[in-house]
Formats: sequence, C-alpha cells, structure tokens
Amino acid sequence: MMRNLIAAVVAGFLIMAWQTASHTFLNLHAVQEKYTPNNAAILETLGKQLPGEGMYFLPGLPPGTSMEEMEKVQTAWAGKPWAVVNYNTSFNTNMGANILRGLGTNLVLAFVLVWLLSKMTNAGFGTILLASLSVGFMSFCFQPYPGFIWYETPGIRIELLDSLAAFGLAGLWLGWFLTRRKA
Repeated sequence: MMRNLIAAVVAGFLIMAWQTASHTFLNLHAVQEKYTPNNAAILETLGKQLPGEGMYFLPGLPPGTSMEEMEKVQTAWAGKPWAVVNYNTSFNTNMGANILRGLGTNLVLAFVLVWLLSKMTNAGFGTILLASLSVGFMSFCFQPYPGFIWYETPGIRIELLDSLAAFGLAGLWLGWFLTRRKA
C-alpha cells in the first residue's frame, strides 16, 4: 500500500511539473492566449453587450429555436466570422487555490492510474509506460479533442503533447518504481 502511495504521489507531482513547464517557461500554450492591444475596449463592449458570465457561441440562437430556423441561420452565416467567448466579470488572481486544485486533480489521476496498473499481474516497464501513455491519450480524446472538433480551439497539438508528455513522465517513473524489487 505504501509503495503505491509513493508511486502515485510522485506521479501526480510529475504530471503537475509538466503542466507547469508547458504553461510557463516553455510557453507552449501561447497560441491559446493571443494578445490584442484592444483588451480594454473589447472587455468594456462585452460587459455592456452580454447578460452576464458564461460561455457564448456567436452567432447564437435563443433556446427553443426550431431546427428549420437553425438551418436558415447556419446557411446565412456560412463563411462569416464566428466566436466563442468565455466571459467572466471578475479576474481570478488566487493562484494558490488554483494550483492546489490542479495538484489535487493530478494526485487523484495518479492514484487511479496506479490502482489500474496494480491490477496488472507481472507488468513490466514497457507495459506500464504504454498503459500510462494510453491513459494520457484517452484523456486527450475525451477532452480537449471534442472541443477542437466543434469549436476549432487553437493549440490542439500542444494539448496532445501535454497529455502524452505528462502521462509519459508518470509512466517512466511508474515503470521504473513499480518494477523494482521490493526491499
């Protein structure tokens, strides 16, 4: 039990380390956070035009719109600009809480991964690494890939790299640690 606990905690921290590197000094997600010098004007306009916080698809349709009307709007807007706006009325600057939530999530993911790996009998280094990469790939296929399919979110290759690199690092560690002879 203690061995699996150590394995999961280190794996969770490795996943977090990759996420931190990817979003900070490696700056791999720059394409998802483009800059505009019109920040203030755009935010002011959004604040006046949107009814409140939420994610908006533009051009959107009111609830209850018939399928016939949806098709007309799609045809009318074909080839024209569109946007997805994630609007919040207050910028969250509490990095500590966000980091702790992220770390907690990564630790839970690592515990589940170690639990799954512990169900494999006589799994070697390669099997553990491939199983970990498979979990990373499955997480990518569940989310964010469907968001890319529907909303063309930028940086999809970086998201795939993040999933494979984070779970690959965890898999390298777990493959080494879990296959060592018990002392």
